[in-house]
Amino acid sequence: MHAKQKGYTLIELLVVIAIIAIMAAIAMPNMSNWIAARRSASQAESIANLLRFARSEAVRLNLPVYVCPTRVKKDGNVEDHCNAARSGEGMVAFADGNKDKVYTRSTGTGKDFDIDLRAIILGGENKDGRVTHQFATTKFDGSPTGNSNQVWVFNPDGTFGHAASLSAKFDTGTGYVKIAMTDKDAATPDEKQSRSAVVLINPGGRVEVCSKSDTRPLCQYPSN
Repeated sequence: MHAKQKGYTLIELLVVIAIIAIMAAIAMPNMSNWIAARRSASQAESIANLLRFARSEAVRLNLPVYVCPTRVKKDGNVEDHCNAARSGEGMVAFADGNKDKVYTRSTGTGKDFDIDLRAIILGGENKDGRVTHQFATTKFDGSPTGNSNQVWVFNPDGTFGHAASLSAKFDTGTGYVKIAMTDKDAATPDEKQSRSAVVLINPGGRVEVCSKSDTRPLCQYPSN
């Protein structure tokens, strides 16, 4: 009597492979969308943490703390503070030790010197990151004001302001600052929204990252 053979036939294996391929084809777009959304969310948290840190340092140091675009070099050094041309490359927070609204690099400490606090990389010097950014100021109802002020100040008295440059007049209490980011490869409005993350700074300088379930117009990725 011949022993009964155990195992799978070639046809059975091909059927299993075909099923796996179909399941992978269905799952891949959802997985790619999830990864892209998480990438945006991670960068939103980095920006929010930088802003929260800047706000707390303004109180601790009793100095105005500015957050603005910058270049973060490969060696980690930061330069070109508050240059609008660096938008989307990186962000830096520094305390204005002598309160002259001008950044001056110094190795000193104390209130007579500007103090570098923290910097983060967004898209890098070539802006070749996987996330794109939009900066805007909005009215209280979420409608845009038409400017994209990217120099922000947290004052030790708890007030918050924004302007186009360090030397400009800072607006305070006029609405929200909105930083919206999404996957740079998102093509349709639905893809941009589903892969987006939004950070808000309210008129009092408090920072929040919008949850995906937040239906406020403020928390929606811009359609334009």
